[in-house]
Amino acid sequence: MPWSPRPGGRLARRARAASARWMLDECGADVNIEHGAWFGSGKGIRVGDRSDIGMDALVIGPVHIGRDVMMGPRCILLASAHETRRVDVPMNQQGFREDRPIVIEDDVWIGAASIVLPGRRIGTGSIVGAGSVVVSDVPPWTVVAGNPARIVKKRRVGDQLPEAVEVAVLPPVLDAVEVGELVDELERGSGRP
Repeated sequence: MPWSPRPGGRLARRARAASARWMLDECGADVNIEHGAWFGSGKGIRVGDRSDIGMDALVIGPVHIGRDVMMGPRCILLASAHETRRVDVPMNQQGFREDRPIVIEDDVWIGAASIVLPGRRIGTGSIVGAGSVVVSDVPPWTVVAGNPARIVKKRRVGDQLPEAVEVAVLPPVLDAVEVGELVDELERGSGRP
C-alpha cells in the first residue's frame, strides 16, 4: 500500500490502521502505521492515540508507544537481544536474552533512522535526533542526538522550564560533528568527566 502522502495514501493509511487494530496488543485512535513498517505478529506492542510508526520501521516488542508520538522513516526499536555471555559457544547458538521492554512516553519525536535499544525509556516531550542510537534512558523534555545519543539541550514549555531543567543555548542548526564538539565543551565547562 502506498505511503500516506502519495496518491491513494489516505485510503491506504486507513487500511493499515484497521489492520493494526487487530494485530497489535493495543492500538489507540487515529494511529498511523506507515508503508513498510514491520512489527511481526504485533504481540507486546501498544500504540497510543494519534501516534505513528514510521515508514519502513522495524519494531520488535515488547514496546509501549505513548500518545502523540512521531516517528521518522526507518527507525528500529529492539526490545530483544542475542545472548553473548559465553565465549565457548558461538553467539548465534546462545539464543536470546530475556526481552527488556521499550517505553516511549507521550509527545515524543523520534527522528529518521534512529535506533532504540532494549530496556530504554524515552521521556515525555523528548526529541531523538535523526540517526541517533539510544543506549540509555532519555529524560523528559530533552533533545538527544548522536551515537551513542547524548543530551544536547533541554526543551522549554512556553516560557517555563519543566521541572526546573537547565538550558544549554545552542545554535539553531548543527551537524553531527558540531553537536559532539559542543557536548564535549559543555561537559568540560561543567567539570564533569
